[in-house]
Amino acid sequence: MLFFQLLLLGGYFYSHAVSRLSLRRQSIGHVSLLGISVGLMVMGCFFWKTPLLPGPSWRPSPGDSPVLGILSLLTVAVGLPYLCLSTTGPLLQNWFARAHAAESPYRLYALSNAGSLLGLITYPFVFEPNLRLHTQAWLWAAGYIAFSAACIVCARKVRLAATHAPAVYTQKEDVAPPTRFSQALWFLLPACASVMLLATTNLLCQEVAVVPFLWVLPLSLYLLSFIVCFDNPKWYRRGLFQILMAVGLPTSILALLGEVNAPVGRQVLMLSLVLFGCCMVCHGELVRLKPQPALLTRFYLLVSAGGAAGGIFVVLVAPQIFTGFWEFHFGLIACVVVAILALISDRSSWWHNAQPYLGMIILLGLALVPDFLSRYITLAVVPEMMYRAHYYPILTVLALITAVVFFTTRNRPHKARRFNLAQLAAVTVLAALCAALYICVAFDKSREIRRDRNFYSALQIQKGPELNSLELRHGQISHGFQSRLWPKEPTLYFARTSGIGRLLGADGCLQPCPRRIGIIGLGAGTLAAYGRSGDTMRFYELNPQVIAYSEGTDPYFTFLRDSPAKIETVLGDARLSLEREFAEKGPQNFDVLVIDAFSSDAIPAHLLTSEALDVYLKHLSGPNSVLAFHISNKVLDLRYVLAALAAQKQLAVVRLNKRDSDNAAERSDWVMLARNPQALQLNSFASLIAPMPQPDDRMLWTDDYSNLFRVLLHR
Repeated sequence: MLFFQLLLLGGYFYSHAVSRLSLRRQSIGHVSLLGISVGLMVMGCFFWKTPLLPGPSWRPSPGDSPVLGILSLLTVAVGLPYLCLSTTGPLLQNWFARAHAAESPYRLYALSNAGSLLGLITYPFVFEPNLRLHTQAWLWAAGYIAFSAACIVCARKVRLAATHAPAVYTQKEDVAPPTRFSQALWFLLPACASVMLLATTNLLCQEVAVVPFLWVLPLSLYLLSFIVCFDNPKWYRRGLFQILMAVGLPTSILALLGEVNAPVGRQVLMLSLVLFGCCMVCHGELVRLKPQPALLTRFYLLVSAGGAAGGIFVVLVAPQIFTGFWEFHFGLIACVVVAILALISDRSSWWHNAQPYLGMIILLGLALVPDFLSRYITLAVVPEMMYRAHYYPILTVLALITAVVFFTTRNRPHKARRFNLAQLAAVTVLAALCAALYICVAFDKSREIRRDRNFYSALQIQKGPELNSLELRHGQISHGFQSRLWPKEPTLYFARTSGIGRLLGADGCLQPCPRRIGIIGLGAGTLAAYGRSGDTMRFYELNPQVIAYSEGTDPYFTFLRDSPAKIETVLGDARLSLEREFAEKGPQNFDVLVIDAFSSDAIPAHLLTSEALDVYLKHLSGPNSVLAFHISNKVLDLRYVLAALAAQKQLAVVRLNKRDSDNAAERSDWVMLARNPQALQLNSFASLIAPMPQPDDRMLWTDDYSNLFRVLLHR
């Protein structure tokens, strides 16, 4: 997201720079740039055998910066083509304004965002399920060539139109320059909307709802606000959408405080309402401030700069200064502040001309709306004592201050008053919002022992579900817990009664002693509890912070330290590490390889493809070795993918799961694969064996094709 926002800024800067040239020079320069981008794409086909998809040499190495690696990869793959695409909006609108000076070009921006919304909705549900990656790349390249040809036609037509009517276009020097305050708002309004988009996406997809494709919803609402506001100025009405944003403020507080207990669907609805209200206000006020078409490219340059700044803040700055997803709190406050600044700049707004009753309504709403939402919408999911003990006392103090200021100035002449009641009430709302969000952060911290955030996730260690225990969590996903009373006893998905517990703890299994066991995904290190003297357990973990919790002189989780087995940890992507190890040292000769990376919503598809299975099989010690996949997931049923993989590789398969059991460990979902069927015929498995679906070739994932949407439909 940051990459595309930064390159969008680059495209808008290019459009602004070339808009000062004559149309002849603009067309020649732009056609040349398009030709270069097409030429580089053709060269990529020779080096990579396909456009857009870089070769294996671009795979990351352990310890590499993920941010720099991703930005570099995208720059090489699609940098110049996307830069050319990103120039289209402002450049073609500028050409349109020159050719049709009597018409406003801004509606084309709504059309552009409608196209973006169409692409966003159709790709994961239409194109990705039905086309392989290489096919998509070739079709996209063909579409890009058609786009380049269309741009050449547009350049020629507008040049001819401008030649026949050159005097109609208003030059920049004939238009009054915008004020610095207006230009600052051109930057700040989209910046706030961008922060809210990315912050809400982080909050929804990592803290609230473990649902694939959920990221589509916030981005769709963001694009919809652009479409509505830029299609026609009359669609944005302050009396409607500023009320919507105002109602969203207490709604956001309730959603944040009720994070643990509230139904997921209700939280998604509440946070979506907040995001849409903020985006409509930011983009609606932006449209009110749009300049004459002669200044169009400068306007879009500042708009894209604001969007990029919001992306930089959420992606690069927030993980360094916040341990939780608190950029949402910051973005919400910023939206209110910038909306007030936009009202201040407009002398005709209610900020300057409000009747006294408006201020009374704002204060009354501030007092009543939260209680109404808590009782009738969130069904009292918010901790009652905290809500009563903090919100209303703070609100009372703020209301008293507002009343004192108002009554001391109400007898002054209207022009001599510094404030009216509506202004004071709005500032009171802002102060109450800041106080309430601070309470949310304090409440969030009160539940945890430690919280850390990096590129991969925001992890927290908190008191576990059992007495005197610690739990490692990522949003709503538990990655294991350890009891301080029985620190060497495996727990949760890995307890002795679970599928993996019955495999690793079985005395009658075909595995030799000592054993060599590989585990993809460390979590709390629970599986180390099954290590025996002489065993070697090798953990592959992507997130360095997870390793830090289990290593060192005083770790939070002591499974690794207490295990009698030899423990090895490997930092980096597991599949890439296994491929590198095989190329450099040969197979690891695992007797059991556990793949535990599919519990969250962000399924690492590259660990569940046919090519990945080939890598795993190379590292097994013999026909009696077992691949154990942990597929417990609230939303996705990955049995269908594993059934297809097992059939393709001619492997024996057993699923261990007892859905209706009162034992949480037995309800965990494990699928075991082996070359030798006897390796899976253990007496300890008998009571847990569950059915597997019939193999379906359409469910087979490869590095060139994975259909998460079809798996979602099978749930």
